[in-house]
Amino acid sequence: MDIGNVSTLSIVSMVISGILSVLVPIVAVIILGVRKRMNWKALLLGILLFIAFAGILEGLLHRLVLGADPTSTALYRNTWLYMLYAGFAAGIFEETARLVGFKFMIRVTENESIDTGISYGLGHGGIESLFIGGLVSINNLLASFMQNSGLFDTVRESLSGADLESLNESLRALVDSPPYMFLMTGIERVIALVLQIALSLFVLKAVSSKKWQYFIYAILIHAGVDMIAVLYVKKVIPNVVLVEGILAVIAAVVVVAAFRTFRGRAEVQTE
Repeated sequence: MDIGNVSTLSIVSMVISGILSVLVPIVAVIILGVRKRMNWKALLLGILLFIAFAGILEGLLHRLVLGADPTSTALYRNTWLYMLYAGFAAGIFEETARLVGFKFMIRVTENESIDTGISYGLGHGGIESLFIGGLVSINNLLASFMQNSGLFDTVRESLSGADLESLNESLRALVDSPPYMFLMTGIERVIALVLQIALSLFVLKAVSSKKWQYFIYAILIHAGVDMIAVLYVKKVIPNVVLVEGILAVIAAVVVVAAFRTFRGRAEVQTE
C-alpha cells in the first residue's frame, strides 16, 4: 500500500514545534538564571510536583474512573460530563500541587518575590512542554523520516490485521495532515507555558497573602482551559486555529491579571 511521503513543509513545521517546545522554557530559565532572578528550589519543585500530581496521582484517578480503555466508558462518550470531569481533574490536581509546593515546601512569606512564582511556573510548564510538545514533535519527525525513507515497508511485512491497520492509519495522518497542524503543537506549548506561569502567580498570591480566592480562580481558569481542549478533541470546536486563538486570548488576559496582583506590592517595596 502506497501511503505517500510526508511533505517537506510538514517536517519543517515539526522541527519548529520541537524547537518552541524545548528551547523556549530552557531559554527562559537561562535568562532568569543569568539575571539572578531564578529560584532554583521553586523550579525543581515545579518539575517534581507536576510529575507527582499531574503525571502520577491524576493518572491514577483517570485509571480508577475511566479504566484501561477510557473511550469505552459512558463518561467519556458523554461530551459535556467528560469535559467537566477532565477540566476539573486537571485544575484541582495541578493547582493543589502548586499550593502544596508554596505552602509546605517553599514556605513562602508574606512579601515573597514574584520570581518564586515565575520559577515554579517555568518548572511546572517547562517539563510539561518537554514531555508533550517535545516528545510529540520528535516522534513525528522520526516516523516521517522512516516513512519517507521506506523503512516502514519492512515493518509492515511483519504486521497484519488490526496492528497493520493501526500503523497505516497513523502514517496516513502524518502524510495527509496540513503542515500548519504540526506547527500548532509548538504554539500550543508556548501558550500553555505562559498560562502555567500565570496560574503559579495566582496560587503564590493565595498562599503568601492568605487570599484563598486566588486559588479558586486558578482552579477555575485551569479547568476552563482544559474544557476548551476537550471540546476540540470531541470535535465540538473542529478548528484548531480557532481553539488556539481562544486560548491565546485567555492566556494574555490571565497573565496580565496575574502580574497586576504583584504590581502594587513591588511598588511598595521600591518606595
